[in-house]
Amino acid sequence: MKIDRVAARHVAVPLGAARGGSGATSLQVLHVTVHDVGGEAGTGFTYALTGGIEGAHAIVDGLFGPRINGTDPLQWDSLWHELSAATHRLGGGVAVAALSALDIAVWDLRARAAGLPLHRFLGAQRESVPIYGSGRATHQMSDEELVAGALSYVEEGYRAVKLRAGALGVARDVARVAAVREAVGPGVQIMVDCNERLDLAQAQRLGQRLNDLDVVWLEEPLPSHDVASHALLAARCPVPIAAGEHLQGRFAVKQYLDRGAASVLMPDASLTGGISEWNRIAVLAEASGAAVSPHFLPELHVHLAAAARAATWVEHFPLLDDLLLETLTPSGGAVAPPGRPGHGMRWAPDALDRYSV
Repeated sequence: MKIDRVAARHVAVPLGAARGGSGATSLQVLHVTVHDVGGEAGTGFTYALTGGIEGAHAIVDGLFGPRINGTDPLQWDSLWHELSAATHRLGGGVAVAALSALDIAVWDLRARAAGLPLHRFLGAQRESVPIYGSGRATHQMSDEELVAGALSYVEEGYRAVKLRAGALGVARDVARVAAVREAVGPGVQIMVDCNERLDLAQAQRLGQRLNDLDVVWLEEPLPSHDVASHALLAARCPVPIAAGEHLQGRFAVKQYLDRGAASVLMPDASLTGGISEWNRIAVLAEASGAAVSPHFLPELHVHLAAAARAATWVEHFPLLDDLLLETLTPSGGAVAPPGRPGHGMRWAPDALDRYSV
């Protein structure tokens, strides 16, 4: 194989009502296709919820694409490090996002050329992964709407749901979690995500009270750059701390692991350096006794979780649904990777055209 052409396009999708704890109402996607000389192609992507995807687009078009034309995808690991070094002085950010999109496309191309679904190409550890529902809980919802969203997931076979906290005050947030716990019963697991909204004192108070409600983890309670406060909180809080969706690369994650600042890591392959770096993070987690539960994107991450020994859950959140012909359907609280070669994500051509910038 040789890479013949790299094509990237900027897609902007209005989300309508706010989704998730960040309150995002629009989505930017950089969709990348890597073609080889034999006519095979792989697709990858990265995204932004607050703008700026144009920077990643420029890096793929102006730097990364031209550098990998004519190269062998089987030499991708050394090429990945070459591209990472080429943008090192930019300090990460959109450069890592751009590399992530390209990396996902190359892995898809390689697995497709091998005729294997991505999880088997990576070395499958399991054929299905538990999934939790995360896309039907916002701060704007009433208590009744929040309970209804959780119950709808349970009715569809989910055995875990994630709620949002941090915007309404500790007492109010605890009352809302308690209402969901009463509605779903003790057999459904509950996670709580604060989207970096709390300070250390608030997070300690919230963690103590959530422990009485048997919460699985407290996610992103503090700003992600504050590793020291996460470590203090993890030592004092009875609920496990989850973090990582905003961390780019294994070295940022290693700081959390070295300081015991999180016991659940949540890397996002489309933002942290692609499948290549996600796999390195998963190995670090395993060696440190931490769990991995990837952020968003179940149609992609189900493959990575199926191949990672430290993986526990994938997250249902309807981020890319408007651009896909097919989404995952849970069975018995779990999802299985599609059996098609590559990552098997089926993009909707009409939607990509309609939303292209």
